[in-house]
Amino acid sequence: MQQATTAAASSTNWLSRLRELAIRAVELHLQHCAVLAEAYRR
Repeated sequence: MQQATTAAASSTNWLSRLRELAIRAVELHLQHCAVLAEAYRR
């Protein structure tokens, strides 16, 4: 039973880490788009 709990915890930790990476990637993408839009407007 202990192994299953540990596996579930590590799985959740992996998912949360992946989610953080995805959020960071989206934020960087939006910043990049804003920079391109600003450059395109000039």
